[in-house]
Amino acid sequence: MFLTTKQYILVVFLITCVALPALAVTYGVQTKTAHCVANQTLPDPACTPGAVLTTDTSTICATGYTKTVRDVSLATKKKVFKEYGIPWAQRNNYEVDHLISLELGGSNDISNLFPESYLILSGARIKDNFENYLHKQVCSGAIIIQEAQWGISTDWLQYATQHTVNQNGRGLIHMLFLPKSLPLENPAPSASIPTSNPAGATAQCKDGTFSFSQSRSGTCSHHGGVSQWLY
Repeated sequence: MFLTTKQYILVVFLITCVALPALAVTYGVQTKTAHCVANQTLPDPACTPGAVLTTDTSTICATGYTKTVRDVSLATKKKVFKEYGIPWAQRNNYEVDHLISLELGGSNDISNLFPESYLILSGARIKDNFENYLHKQVCSGAIIIQEAQWGISTDWLQYATQHTVNQNGRGLIHMLFLPKSLPLENPAPSASIPTSNPAGATAQCKDGTFSFSQSRSGTCSHHGGVSQWLY
């Protein structure tokens, strides 16, 4: 049976409405600006629902785009820390991150910002890698920009896991779930961090691994730096 042009358009419209209902979302509306829940893989959705600046892929995919729009003031960064109840003095342990990254059309609005920890297992470094991957997928046409924005703003870790499973590739798993500072061909045991300090360890690194160095110079230099000294 052959469809007329009008019938074909109607079928495509209905399939789109069924398959992508969650993409019709409203971003940028904070329902809470204090006592936000911090130090989790996902930001507090009431405080950081995400905000979109553009869905124009020709703009997003242009070389150097993020440099032209990156604009988060020091005052805004301090306000983000205050909303999440984190002392500004601890800022070196965090990245003020865009939930929907600039390279995916995200906004600099505070509703799109949260203090993302370097110290938790699925933290800032892993999300950064996934954002880079999504940018490439969007710019190649493999993923529509609205899906990428919705997926990363709803539950970025689950969305990353789904893409890892779908692609079924060892290299992709390494790209998504290893900190940038580690070589992809030699993964550290970041998936199972010991609950107690191993005997002889002198420092814990920011990626969760331990160092046994007897000198403080260069300790954890390939693991994001020192999280805490153990002696």
